[in-house]
Amino acid sequence: MSLSCELPKATRKRLVQFLQILKTWQNDRIKSSDFAGLTGCTESTVRHDLFLAGFAGGVSNGYIKADLINFLTVKLGFETENMEFKKCCIVGLGRIGAALLDDSIFQNSGFQVGCGFDSNVNRVEIMRSTFPLYPAYEMEAVIKKEKIKHAVLCVSEKDAQNMADRLVRYGIKGIVNMTQTFICVPQEVHVADANPALALMSLLKYN
Repeated sequence: MSLSCELPKATRKRLVQFLQILKTWQNDRIKSSDFAGLTGCTESTVRHDLFLAGFAGGVSNGYIKADLINFLTVKLGFETENMEFKKCCIVGLGRIGAALLDDSIFQNSGFQVGCGFDSNVNRVEIMRSTFPLYPAYEMEAVIKKEKIKHAVLCVSEKDAQNMADRLVRYGIKGIVNMTQTFICVPQEVHVADANPALALMSLLKYN
């Protein structure tokens, strides 16, 4: 699985959105205005992102859906043939973390959940999932043994920074932050903030 590291972070994020839109798009062609309307970015941004990615298949009446799906699937590293899935872990098994125990959520993402962690040992023993669950004190050993580089952080706000610091020490290079706390990490570690409340707050300007 060859990820396109040369793409700017914001561009890659939008291209992933474009690919998800294409998978449910009903017509054979799609225009930059369609992408813009569904993502909130401008038409020129759509065209520029596809230009940066190296796609040259645009015409006046839109992009051919099948061609663009094939291009983005390969460019973003999501080709399914011989794809090497990357392991991630879920840290915090409260209500949000528990919802992610349904690993079908991660289908077609290029990732598979390797394990979950929680500070509450009783919770770990009671909960059931298709992947192993461990008490948080075993994180370092398990993450290093399983060679996990990505984590979904679902702990409480008061524990978010401390847990993020631990994950960085244990070798995690990418964190999906489901908390409302903005965590600080070294430059080489990437964070994607995905808390639903913050996402809703960002929509207030459109009211």
